Amino acid sequence: MLAVLVLVTAGLGSQIPKIQVDPSVENLISSYEGGGQDVSARFEEDFGDTDRVMVLLVEADDVLQTEPLQHLHDLTEHLDQLEWIERVVSLTHTPMPRRIDADEAGAEAPSSFDDLEQELFDDEELDGEGEGDLEGEGEPGEDDGGLAALEAEMFGEGEGDGDLGGEDDFRPEVVDALVSLVEADPDRFPGGFRELGPQLQRELKADPIVEGEAVTEEDVEELRESLAQSDLVEGRLLSEDHSLAVSALFLAPLEAKEMRQRVGELREYLAANPPPEGVEVHLGGLPYLRSAIVENIRSDQIILVPLTLLVCVLLLGIALRWLPGVLLPIGAVGLTAVMVVGAMALAGEPFNVLNNIIPTLLIIIGISDSIHLIGRYREELHRAGEDQDEPAKGSAEQEASAAASKAAAGRLTVRSMAVACLLTSVTTAVGLASLLVSKTVMLRHFGVTSALGVMAAYVVTITFLPAILTWVKKPSKAARKAGGGLEVGIMKMTAWVLKRPWQILALTAVLLGLSIWGATALQVDHALLDQFDADDPVARTTRLLEEKLDGVRPLEVSLRADEAGRFYDPELLAAVDEVAAWARGRDEVLATMSQNDMLRQSLYLLSEDPMAREERFRNREQVRALSDLLEAGDGTSPLATWVTEDRKHMRFQIKVRDVGAQATMRFIEDLEGQLEGALGEGSGVRFAFTGEAYDGSIGMDAVVGDLLNSLLTAVVIIFVLLTLLFRSIRLGLLSIPPNVIPLVFTMAYMVWRQIPLNAATVIIFSISLGLAVDGSIHVLARFREETRERHFRAHPALIRAARGTGRAIVVSCVTLMAGFGVLLMSNFVPVRRFGELIAVTVGGTLFATLVVQPALLQIAGISRRVARRQRDQARQPAPQDAE
Repeated sequence: MLAVLVLVTAGLGSQIPKIQVDPSVENLISSYEGGGQDVSARFEEDFGDTDRVMVLLVEADDVLQTEPLQHLHDLTEHLDQLEWIERVVSLTHTPMPRRIDADEAGAEAPSSFDDLEQELFDDEELDGEGEGDLEGEGEPGEDDGGLAALEAEMFGEGEGDGDLGGEDDFRPEVVDALVSLVEADPDRFPGGFRELGPQLQRELKADPIVEGEAVTEEDVEELRESLAQSDLVEGRLLSEDHSLAVSALFLAPLEAKEMRQRVGELREYLAANPPPEGVEVHLGGLPYLRSAIVENIRSDQIILVPLTLLVCVLLLGIALRWLPGVLLPIGAVGLTAVMVVGAMALAGEPFNVLNNIIPTLLIIIGISDSIHLIGRYREELHRAGEDQDEPAKGSAEQEASAAASKAAAGRLTVRSMAVACLLTSVTTAVGLASLLVSKTVMLRHFGVTSALGVMAAYVVTITFLPAILTWVKKPSKAARKAGGGLEVGIMKMTAWVLKRPWQILALTAVLLGLSIWGATALQVDHALLDQFDADDPVARTTRLLEEKLDGVRPLEVSLRADEAGRFYDPELLAAVDEVAAWARGRDEVLATMSQNDMLRQSLYLLSEDPMAREERFRNREQVRALSDLLEAGDGTSPLATWVTEDRKHMRFQIKVRDVGAQATMRFIEDLEGQLEGALGEGSGVRFAFTGEAYDGSIGMDAVVGDLLNSLLTAVVIIFVLLTLLFRSIRLGLLSIPPNVIPLVFTMAYMVWRQIPLNAATVIIFSISLGLAVDGSIHVLARFREETRERHFRAHPALIRAARGTGRAIVVSCVTLMAGFGVLLMSNFVPVRRFGELIAVTVGGTLFATLVVQPALLQIAGISRRVARRQRDQARQPAPQDAE
């Protein structure tokens, strides 16, 4: 059997290098929302993945100076050459459509509308090479250009080459769009198409402001003038106070491992190319944040697992003072951890921000069974009369006798502890598996994986430990006597409790009532930056993005119409604008964006009328003409990431602050009301939400329900199991209070520490319930053994149960507290909180098991009928007295 165990462990261990790391929060989407993931899938299918954007921030007192802009330009040019970055958008790199003074244009101005057409809508003139005309003579340049190109670069996910001019033939759709625009809005273009054409050819320019490698003073001045004409750049590529400039990096699809590697290379490049004095460079965005999470998960596994093992070794050494008793439990939990992580890799279950604690969790929980097994083995050796030290060398007969006694002790240990340890493992697994009722995918996966891991730990421990114990030298007499003072102390405390059970229960009831009252103030919330300390570089950069730009959390509103062409309707677009204006007035919102903003900016560049940026679209034809103008190129339309070609699906983006899940969901509820009011009944337009801000918040609404449902399910299952095992409904009921009390104490502690309940902390209660039951099971099993098999009354039975199990319970609880205390060294704030709260819960469990439960069993542990029979038997004179 041991050989099979070793082979299985080796086979699964070979899969560990293949395990993946998933830093995303998408699995927190609640399945009860029914279609939440479908909405996301359809949204991504129509508009692409909007989360693959990392940002490089250049910070200075005024970035619109030569030196900061030069550093930004150098970084941008380098990044644009990297294969894992699909494209780069920045102030110096992106084509910037702008109106210029006709006199300043001089000889550079195109001499005909044909040249204007080429400059506006073809790539060639933007490269500064060739002299094409409307027939498209010459070859297109390499750089993206034109109005469509700018919109695609800044606000879309597509290629956006903006080539509206033809290469071989004249394209009538370009002129048709301009003519249609003039006809749809004659008041804005009173001179008609003939006046608009020459005006545009003299004044409109659309190319990157910086040409070549050096940023000149003229470039800086032109950039300032260009920014004054566009209200879509500030807040996205440049902060309003001009202290922060952005280089947006649109990334290729990368696995978490490759992303971590690429970000590491980028950090090395930035370190090797420091900014000039007075300039700082930061990295930010969701891909960078997730890369940091992956790095922290790896760091946690490297540090926490060995440190947990070391703490367990030290505590076992102090408690047992027997080398095999220290090393064998470590070997058992080590085998378990290897098997479970290997199985996760084989099953394709990745490490994430939640289940990365599973190896540490299994090590700490698995130690508990080992402690009880070793304690019972030592007790069986004592009962067999093996109190003398094992001789270093004796006769063959003595050695055979010693081996036989150890084998007998091992068999008795397994016989007496196998069921109890199985039940403790099952109840712990039940507590974890109760998360299956959760509506969040990540919690369900954590519950199943850790529950199976706990059962694997039982199989490994009960198979490995007793067999090896009989092979090693038994503990010395001094080692067996170690901890005798602890046993005596526990027995005295139990006797003290048994003399005043009602007072103990009354005091416990008062504490429980106060804790329940305090727990009612427990907050349910989660924020993106909960993963990091306030002074972490990731947190600082994210706050910088929120303070000066549009943040990192997109809330996407998916608008779907029943009929094609609906999103040409100016009334419908005005309804979207109405909701956007309302949203921008909310404290939770940083910015909004839709196709409406792009169309208005295009209209302003063509007309130079400031009112074009604010007023409603005048008619359907105007919207269609502007759309046609942006869609007339060969490349992907810049509108493609905001509205589908059939105009049945439109995207409306709201960038929100990291204000927490509850505040985000309250905003979404208000937004839903605004959308319903603005769109009106019978509009034929349906809306749904997606995006990181929604996906990362919607699961929080289910947390409280998940907690109550999972705990109720676990309590019922554990009650049934204990009732069946002990064949007593009374004992099953008496096991519930000591197991619930620590959980209520922990809730009150969370309120005092201002720790919110969320997907990361809710698992504490499922784990704690299983751990709390473990001590109760050992006490109840020993109590039943003493009362039914040895016929002791409640008082002496509880004293003997305290002597037999109390020491192991104390040692295992202290080991659990110290082991989980190791998690305080984690890189993740939630993991540190998890370790802190579990340690508090285990402390409460120790109180409930050693104080509350004996008081309950003293009062109601034995039925009245059995107690009456025991009293009658005690009153009967002994046979010799009767004679």
